[in-house]
Amino acid sequence: MRTRHRPAAVLGCALLFAVAGCGADEPSAGDRSSRPGDFNGDGYDDFVDVVESKSKDGKKYAANLVVVYGSRSGLDTATAQRTPAGTENDAMFITEPLRTDLDGDGFTDLVGSRGAGGSARESFALFGGAHGLSTARRLDLPDGFRPMAAADFDGDGSVDLLDGGHGGSTDPDATEKGAGGLLLYGPFDRKGSPSRQAVLDLSQHDYATTDSATTGDFDGDGRAEVVLTYSFDSDDDDNAPTDLHSVGVYEGDEQGLVRDTRQEKAIEGLTVPAIPATGDADGDGLPDLLVHTQLTATPTGAVTILYGAKSGLDTGRERTVIGSTDTADRHPTDFGSSPSVGDVNGDGRPDVVVNAPTFRGHDGKVTLLPGGSDGAQSLDGEQAIDVETDGLPGTPNPSYWNVFDHRPPLLDVDGDGHADAVVFGRRYEKRKGAYLVLRGTDHGFDPKKTRLFTPDDIGVPLRLK
Repeated sequence: MRTRHRPAAVLGCALLFAVAGCGADEPSAGDRSSRPGDFNGDGYDDFVDVVESKSKDGKKYAANLVVVYGSRSGLDTATAQRTPAGTENDAMFITEPLRTDLDGDGFTDLVGSRGAGGSARESFALFGGAHGLSTARRLDLPDGFRPMAAADFDGDGSVDLLDGGHGGSTDPDATEKGAGGLLLYGPFDRKGSPSRQAVLDLSQHDYATTDSATTGDFDGDGRAEVVLTYSFDSDDDDNAPTDLHSVGVYEGDEQGLVRDTRQEKAIEGLTVPAIPATGDADGDGLPDLLVHTQLTATPTGAVTILYGAKSGLDTGRERTVIGSTDTADRHPTDFGSSPSVGDVNGDGRPDVVVNAPTFRGHDGKVTLLPGGSDGAQSLDGEQAIDVETDGLPGTPNPSYWNVFDHRPPLLDVDGDGHADAVVFGRRYEKRKGAYLVLRGTDHGFDPKKTRLFTPDDIGVPLRLK
C-alpha cells in the first residue's frame, strides 16, 4: 500500500488562512504576503493538488504535483503546471507541498519533498513570482530532510522549515543525523541553504513516528508553536516506553523547540489522533486549532475549535464543539474531518468547512458552518452538499462510492471576495474523476454556479495506459 504523509502542508498555518480580504470584481495584488493562496500576486488564489495515476492492472504508477491558476472566471485549466514526483515507477511525494514565502521576496512558494520507496531523496521548491511558479528546484538541504512544516519559530521574521523526525530508527547515529527531528532556520537563499539548524529529539525514544506537524502562533508572541501527531503500536510491546503520547506540542524558541505538556493534555483529551488544522476561526487575529474529534456521549463526529489567546492556546474563550446531527448518515463519526477556515459568504466573519468522507457509503459530504455574530460557528444555517445536491454538474458514480470531499484550503479563485471550495470526486465521469469548484456567494455555496473539470483537463489522467 502506498502511503502519503499529510503534514502541515495540507493543514498547517502555511496553507490555511482565514479571511482572504480581496476586492470585488477587480482584485488588487496589494500586499502579496497577505495572500498565501496566490503564487503570482495577481489577486486570484491558485489551486494545488497531488494527483496519483495508475494503470488498470496496477503495475504502472505516477504522481504529479499540479498547480492551476485562478482568474476572473475561476481556475483556468489551460494554465495547469505539472511537476512529476520522478521517473521511477514508485516515485512519490513524501510530503505534500507547503505554501510559504521561503526566500522572503513577497511571493508565495511551494516547498516539498519527493523520493521513492517511501524515503525522501530531495527537497524542492517552486518559487513564486509575477509570472507564476518556477520549475522545481532542488534545495540544498540535508539528505532525507522532509519539510513537514514552515513557520517562524524563532521570531526573527524569516520562515523556518521543520522535519518532525523519521521515528523508529535503529541507527546509533540517528540523533546526529536529525532522524529524531531537524529544524532549519531561515532566511534561506535561492539554493535553499538555511542560516543555521537545530537537531531535535521528537521521536519519543526513537519509538514513535511523527505523522504530521501543524503550526500556528497561537499566543501571538511572534514565535510559532507546532502540534505534532504520532503513530505507534505499543499494546503488545512490554518494552515500549511508558511516557508515549499521541500528541506533542512545542513552543518555538531561538535555540529550537520547547515542549509544552499543558497544551498536550488539552489536545490529547480530544481522544482522536486526527491531523489538526489552523485558521483564525473567531476573527480575533490569532490562529486557532481545529481538530476532528469524536463525541463520547453520542457516536458522532465533530470539529472542536481550541481558540488562540495571549495566555496560550485554549486558555481564553471556551472551546467550540460542533457535532453532526444527520441521522441518515451511516458513518456519523467522520463528520468534521479536514476542517478549513475562510469567508465563504463574504460577510467578514470566518466560516468553517468540514468533510464527512464516508457519508452514505463513502459518497462523502461537504458542510459549510457559517460564522455567527459571537465569533463562533455552529450548525445554525449550515449548508451540506453531496453528490445528490440539486444543481451540481457532472455524473457521479451511482453506486455511492465517490469520495466526494473538499481539498483544503479554502481559496478565492475568482477574486470576488468569497472563499471557494474545491471538491474532488474520484469516481465521477465514469471513473475519470472530477474537480468541482463550489463558488462562494453571499448566501453560501451556490451549486448551480459550480464549475467542473477533470484530471484529463489538467493533463494528469487517473488511468494510465
